[in-house]
Amino acid sequence: MAPPLVGGLTPATNTIAPIRHPLPNFFGEFSGRGWDAWPLRSLGAWKLARTTLVGVPAEGLPLPPAFEAVAAWAGTGRVVRATELDVAMRRLPEPQKAVLISSGVPLIDDLVGTVSFHAEPTMYRLANSDDPRWMYGAAPETGEVHIWSPDGSAGFVNSTVIHWLCSLHLVGSWLTSSTVIDRWDEDGQAEEQALAENADLLTRIRDLDPPAFGNGAHTTHFWPGVLDRWLY
Repeated sequence: MAPPLVGGLTPATNTIAPIRHPLPNFFGEFSGRGWDAWPLRSLGAWKLARTTLVGVPAEGLPLPPAFEAVAAWAGTGRVVRATELDVAMRRLPEPQKAVLISSGVPLIDDLVGTVSFHAEPTMYRLANSDDPRWMYGAAPETGEVHIWSPDGSAGFVNSTVIHWLCSLHLVGSWLTSSTVIDRWDEDGQAEEQALAENADLLTRIRDLDPPAFGNGAHTTHFWPGVLDRWLY
């Protein structure tokens, strides 16, 4: 079963159950190696990357998911929206501030543990992972989303806040609509279907935000790394 597209389309299920799919210790595995080598890209690099996005409107940004569509799979009370006061003083493009208010950030077990809009010295915090050593944050001016650690390690996640929210929507709606994710290791057929769904999801993220996929290496790119390890 293919996951729904971003842009406010209703997911295949209206379940409100929390996501309970275990993610291996991905954050811990990369702590201190791998991610700290990821480049914190410049504004010029972001502008160049944005011109290569596939299937997005002319202004270079995808349509953000609607709050109702995200809440349909995330569950009641599991999508946190910013207030105008939370983002008023942030040096971010207006569309990226607006989407934090209108769409919100979903909680996904083992991936997004809590949502926080506090400003940090070098970035604007968006959320914390379930591993307390890592947090998601947006870079000033560009809105590039990175995963950050208090020890200074950082890695690129998505080109903008909007791309990040769209990616979370794709991943979360897949987890709640898939018929094999909970039983992928029952037999060869289930495993094959789960792997095919996983590959399809990575393709969707690549088409949404090519820099987030990069060369597909799970050791250097966040989404390939997360999804490659989700089943194992």
